[in-house]
Amino acid sequence: MYQLSALDNVMLEGDAPGLPLHMSAAMIYDTGNSKKGAIGFEALSSTLERIIDEHFPILRCRAEALPLMLDKAYWANDEAFDLSAQASRVALPAPADWAEFYRLFGQFHATRLDRDKPLWQMIQVEGLDALDGLPAGSTALFFKVHHAMMDGIGAMRLLRGFHSTSPRGKPTILKQPAADVEAPNYQSPGPVEKYGRALRHGLARPVNRTGTLLKMLPDMLTPKKRGNETPKVRVPSAHFDQQVKGSRVIGHVRMDMATLCQLEETYDCTINDLALCVVAEAQRQFLLGHGELPDESLVAAMPINIRQRNDKGEVGNRLTLARVPLFTDTDDMKARLRAVISETTRDKSEGRKSGGGNAMQLIEEIHPAFITWLLKRLYYSGFFDSRPPVVNTIVSNVPGFPDETYLMGARLIDYLGFGPLGPGIGLFHTVSSTPDHVNISFVSTADMVGDGAGYCAALRSGYEELLSSL
Repeated sequence: MYQLSALDNVMLEGDAPGLPLHMSAAMIYDTGNSKKGAIGFEALSSTLERIIDEHFPILRCRAEALPLMLDKAYWANDEAFDLSAQASRVALPAPADWAEFYRLFGQFHATRLDRDKPLWQMIQVEGLDALDGLPAGSTALFFKVHHAMMDGIGAMRLLRGFHSTSPRGKPTILKQPAADVEAPNYQSPGPVEKYGRALRHGLARPVNRTGTLLKMLPDMLTPKKRGNETPKVRVPSAHFDQQVKGSRVIGHVRMDMATLCQLEETYDCTINDLALCVVAEAQRQFLLGHGELPDESLVAAMPINIRQRNDKGEVGNRLTLARVPLFTDTDDMKARLRAVISETTRDKSEGRKSGGGNAMQLIEEIHPAFITWLLKRLYYSGFFDSRPPVVNTIVSNVPGFPDETYLMGARLIDYLGFGPLGPGIGLFHTVSSTPDHVNISFVSTADMVGDGAGYCAALRSGYEELLSSL
C-alpha cells in the first residue's frame, strides 16, 4: 500500500472547479523531416504501457479516499486501467498556427482530471503546419499530471525517460532493467488494515504534534543575530490578484541558450536570474500599459526543490517556496539583475538549509479532514480573494532537456511547461529549456490577459530589453 503524504493529500483534496491542481507540458517534434516520418500512435502507446508497467506503476493508480476523510488517501492500482482512456490523438484545427495551438492547449490545461481514473492524461496533436519558427508537419504531445501524484522533478524524470538521445535509440528509462527499480506496493489495503491505520494515526497525531512543536520552539524563541534577519517582503495589490475563473490562456517567449549562457558567465548569475528579470520587465511594461503598475515592487513565489540527491522523485512532492521581489519599481535592468542575484542566492540557501522539515511534519500531524474542511471553507467563502496578496505571480524553473532528444525517431524541437493557478494568483510562469533555447511560458485567464497576445508581446519586449541593457 502507498499512502499519500499530508502535502500530497492537501493537493488532491484542494483541487476545485476553476482551480485544477495539475501541471502540464507541451513537447513539439520535427516529424516532417524525420526519416521515420510521423510518430505512430499505436507504437507510442505500446512503449508508454511498457514504461508504466516496468518503471512508473503510479500511472496505473487512482486515488482511493476514505469516507469522511478519516485518514489520508491511498494510491491504489486501478484494476480497470485502460490506456486508451488516458492517451488519445487529435489534429490541430485550421489554420494550425500558434493562436490555435495556444487555444487547444489552454482548453487541455483548464480541464480537471477525473478522480475516478489515474490522474494524468496525454494527447498526441498532429498537423502543426503553420507555427512560425517551426517546421511544417510537426507533431506535439500534450501531457498533464496531478500535482498530488508527482512534482516537477518526478514529471521530468518520466518525460526524459520516455525519450532517447539518438534517432534510433530506445527510451532511456527502458535501458534500465525493471528489476533494478524498487516500486512501492500499490495494492489497496483491506478494510481492517485501512481503518486500523486510520485509528492509530488519529491517536498518534496529538502526541506527535506536541513533539514537533517542541522541536520548533527553540527556533521560534531564539532571536536572530543582527544582520541575519530575513527582510520583510511587502506584497502590493496588482492586476493578477483577481479571482481566478475557469478559462486558461497560455503563451511563451523563446530565448537563445548560447546568448543567455554568455550573460550567465559575464554576470556570475543563473539563467533563472535572467528569466526573473525578463518576467519583471514584462510585468512592468504590461501593467504600465494598463495604468496599473504599483509603486512597490511586485513579488514572485519561486519553488525550491528540497529533495536529497539520491531521491529520484517518482512520487509525491518535496519542495518549499521562496518569495522573491522582482524589482519592478526600477527600469534599470543591470540594477535589477544585481538585486535579483542577491535575493535568489539567499533564498535558495535558506530554503534548502531549512528543508521545511518541521513545518512539513506539522502538516502530517494535523487531521486531513480538518485541513481539507478549513481550506474549502476559506476558498468558497471568498476569504482568499478578500485578503491582501501573498505573492503576485509564480516563476518556476523546471529542468528541461539538456541534450539532443528524440521520440520514436523524431527530434524534440520545443518544450513548454505550465503550472497551476491558485486563489488570488492568476499568473504562473515556467522556465524550461532545450539544448539551444530557453522558454518562458505563462498561464493565466482571459479576464487578466485577454487572448494572451499582449502579455506575449510584453515577454518578448522584456527579453529584448535584457539583451540591449546587458
